[in-house]
Amino acid sequence: MGCEETVDTNPSATLFERVASESSSVQFANTLTETDTLNYFNYPYIYMGGGVAVADFNRDGFNDIFFTGNMVDNKLYLGKGDWTFVDVTDAAHAAGDQRWMQGVTICDINADGKIDLYISVSGQAESCPNILLVNTGNDPNGIPVFEDQAARYGIADTGHSTQGAFFDYDQDGDLDLYVANYPITKFDSPNFYYQQMLKNAKSKDSDHLYRNEGDGSFIDVTEEAGVLNFGLSLSATAADLNNDGWQDIYVSNDFASPDFIYINNGDGTFTDQSKVVVRQTSFYGMGSDVSDYNNDGLMDVIQVDMAPEDNRRSKENMSGMNPASFFELVDLGLHHQYMYNALQLNRGLDAQGLPQYSNVAWFAGMSSTDWSWAPLFVDLNSDGWKDVFITNGTRRDINNNDFFKKLEKDNVYFASSAKRDEIPVENVRKMPSEAIANYVFQNKGDLSFVKRMAEWGLDDKSFSNGAAYADLDNDGDWDLIVNNIDEPASIYRNRASDHANYLKVSLTGPVQNPLGVGTKVSIWCAGDRQVMEMVLARGFQSSVEPVLLFGLGDKQRVDSLYVEWPDGRVQHMHDLGVNDNYTLAHEDASVVKHRPVGRPSMFREVTAEVGIDYVHHEDDFDDFEHQVLLPHRMSHFGPALAVGDVNGDGLEDIYVGAATGSNGFLYLQSSDGSFRSEAFQATGERVYEDLDAAWLDVDGDGDLDLYLVSGGNTFEAASQSYQDRLYLNEGGQLKKAEDVLPRMTGSGSCVRPFDYDGDGDLDLFVGGRHSPHAYPAAGQSYLLENKLETGKLQFVDVTAQLAVGLRNVGMVTDALWTDVDQDGATDLMLVGEWMPITVFEYRKGIFSNQTNRYGEDNTTGWWFSIEEGDFDGDGDQDYVLGNLGQNYKYQASTEATFNIYSSDFDNNGQQDIVLSYHNFGEEFPVRGRSCSSQQVPGIKKKFKDYHSFSRANVTEVYGKQSLEQSVTHRVEDFGSVYIENLGEGILKRKPLPNEAQLASINDLVVRDFDQDGQLDVLLVGNLYASEVETPRGDASLGLLLRGDGHGEFEAVPMTESGVFIPHDSKKAAIIGLGRETGVVVACNEGPLYVYQNESIRD
Repeated sequence: MGCEETVDTNPSATLFERVASESSSVQFANTLTETDTLNYFNYPYIYMGGGVAVADFNRDGFNDIFFTGNMVDNKLYLGKGDWTFVDVTDAAHAAGDQRWMQGVTICDINADGKIDLYISVSGQAESCPNILLVNTGNDPNGIPVFEDQAARYGIADTGHSTQGAFFDYDQDGDLDLYVANYPITKFDSPNFYYQQMLKNAKSKDSDHLYRNEGDGSFIDVTEEAGVLNFGLSLSATAADLNNDGWQDIYVSNDFASPDFIYINNGDGTFTDQSKVVVRQTSFYGMGSDVSDYNNDGLMDVIQVDMAPEDNRRSKENMSGMNPASFFELVDLGLHHQYMYNALQLNRGLDAQGLPQYSNVAWFAGMSSTDWSWAPLFVDLNSDGWKDVFITNGTRRDINNNDFFKKLEKDNVYFASSAKRDEIPVENVRKMPSEAIANYVFQNKGDLSFVKRMAEWGLDDKSFSNGAAYADLDNDGDWDLIVNNIDEPASIYRNRASDHANYLKVSLTGPVQNPLGVGTKVSIWCAGDRQVMEMVLARGFQSSVEPVLLFGLGDKQRVDSLYVEWPDGRVQHMHDLGVNDNYTLAHEDASVVKHRPVGRPSMFREVTAEVGIDYVHHEDDFDDFEHQVLLPHRMSHFGPALAVGDVNGDGLEDIYVGAATGSNGFLYLQSSDGSFRSEAFQATGERVYEDLDAAWLDVDGDGDLDLYLVSGGNTFEAASQSYQDRLYLNEGGQLKKAEDVLPRMTGSGSCVRPFDYDGDGDLDLFVGGRHSPHAYPAAGQSYLLENKLETGKLQFVDVTAQLAVGLRNVGMVTDALWTDVDQDGATDLMLVGEWMPITVFEYRKGIFSNQTNRYGEDNTTGWWFSIEEGDFDGDGDQDYVLGNLGQNYKYQASTEATFNIYSSDFDNNGQQDIVLSYHNFGEEFPVRGRSCSSQQVPGIKKKFKDYHSFSRANVTEVYGKQSLEQSVTHRVEDFGSVYIENLGEGILKRKPLPNEAQLASINDLVVRDFDQDGQLDVLLVGNLYASEVETPRGDASLGLLLRGDGHGEFEAVPMTESGVFIPHDSKKAAIIGLGRETGVVVACNEGPLYVYQNESIRD
């Protein structure tokens, strides 16, 4: 959807004001001193930076700040409440011991009411024991004095630690500890190395879980708890992901080591469910946070990576992803990992009680925030919606392509680690360095965000790592504190309380958990709900103030407040005032919570129950060998799906198609509602790939025949394997009809039967998808007239005579016979990839392209589906159309179109592809120098280095004349839409709800599923076929849109609809299941699903 920075409507003064270090007296700077023996080449973790912890350590009512230093002492500053601080590090014994300090977490280790500090230690040493600074109380000057007691408590973890997270995983009332470790690993280790290390995990390399024994000691229970692992762990966040009252753990891992999502089993063990609950993660997973950002009561997750937003920095610093390496990563079980941020939206629990997430970072506009470290969900403007603050910056651009090319050219940089250790520091200092601003995103309350760096006064350029939020001046809003490399720490004063109300909650927990860690507090205010969980270790290497602060905007009262303590106890409060602080005590919670029983859903999956076990398998074909810069594989858009009563027994049957080399299957329904399968097509027929299918009575004998559209991308365009096929039903047996269809070439997409000429037999529209190996060249579309009246079944191609322009209309994906203008004649609507919504109007026996008349000529998109229904009850047909969606790497708007140019740019006899996008107002090639030069080798000669290519716009790369002479398409909007038919040929488009924009909509079915008298829409989608530099589209789990009868739709949550389809769904169809109605869904490289509509009404 994009996330351009726009003008705020808040008061003219910026929301934040940076507090100068000279006035605050906070002079801490995490200064690095690079030497021959300590620099990036011999210690590549040198730029990970330090953390921040905020709490009232001396209990004077004002927050204090603790910073960790890598090559400098830690610092403790006591706050005075007036934006001045006093450095008491030495008196507090908090400076450290000259080792490499990274993460810091606050805790009350001994439950004495004084806040302690747990510090994660790393560095070049083989063993790096962590530090526990126990607060022994204030000295006579009011300064808290600390003592390292990590060894005494048994938590002096010796791994290379990044962060510790305290939480009560076993619900025994005290706090346990999870330590995230980053074992020393060569950055060029192959995928197989990570897979083997994970398979044979050793304690010395693993993260560790320490159980609090309640007697002042901890024991290592890593292995018995099921969290023995191998991962380059950069953050660990403990929170209740599945709302079962038990805290889980999200571990964000760097490089090819997959993330761990440890779901708490409630019996002292965890199970890593990462492959089940998320479809993709970041590759260079760094900091993470967990919170409910869309106020639906479910915990969402954010994880950051290092992809630059800026075209120049991206192309200078990022190398192209290796397809072979990527697919090897997946095949080794290391999940789908991409070099972008992940914003995981919690969609609800599946049937097994596991949370299901969709990555919506592209829709939110926060996929690319450069070299990011600390993401924080935090309501900065106090409007009741959690915004996102992200620190970023790496002290040197360690991925700068030109720098390393020069080192290699000068024989300075060698592949072996031993040689890297010998690189003198002066070469390191030549590495480029560029400070950039941190990012802040305002939550708009509809799953989308808008950048606010400049408007909110947070656009200082820096090299930032750890960050925390706290109310430093006790005025009821969140201030920000950031640990920077080579410059003083940043402290930002928030002015939100000047214009917004708040409610602040402090917790007095049970005896051994005085801070109430793991407690969830919900408030309701004017119908809006907010939920916060007491989680202290957040973001990256940092710990936030241990209070819960709810922004209320202009609301004057809080209707109710609900507390869920970790042990299941609850308490309620009603009618609370605003701008006040409330302390909630565990001892006042006397009612044990009983979890409500969920209501039945509208759909129930019955796939196994009815005896269907089909799984679609694609043939092994590499589309990119033929066209290296394809945006996605064109061979992965099956299978076909058709529903009809093939044997005349009154029960509907299913045909599901197959890829090249496999059989399609026919599922015949029995009277008991079960299905029995029959393999369909002889061995010689397996050369075809079924892209669409239709049951239809072509010969007028009263039974259903089967038409199959052949498609894919495996063969050359003229191959016989793209010929469509017709199978005639002869007494319940399907036999292939010969010489009935004309010769058909190119890859097909869809077939739509209709008696357009009114002669009593069914004619056909057959859509052409593309010309194989010549993307984006259109396929051949056909209007086929049934000549059954001549006494012989024959389909004649009448496209040229009756439908001028239809043959090569575009890359058709779907079509609909519909009377658009209500003149009594049925017209043809088409949608497709790089096509506008197209209308061929039928008048006087001729079809003519009248797209302009209907105002649809500027609607080019990647359309996949179209369906009709009278959604507003006015008697005509309205339309729902599925597009690519707005949660994909490719974004488009009227001002910033997404484009394709196709031509033989280097005159080598082959058509080339150039995708382009707009970045800060200028049009650039999507692909980088390496990938682009694979297609057009001359690019490397024209642009000698990455620096020059990164600054070249698309015209400078390919030439103005060449682009003007190319086949060109431009997309202004990838959003899926509802079109209201206003009559008299007037169509009005408006976007579908945001939940419907999170993935491509590949197919949809219309019906009154909740029996309220209004039509609803069930959507299925995703796009797994993306080239590997583009994260696959996998956010759709199936979506039900409830219609209100006035042309408006409401997205129904997964837990209410019951629809859960976590695959690359391609086709959907209504099916009768005995006396019930159901939906069948076919998936590419996935199962066939059957859902029964339970017809639940409120």
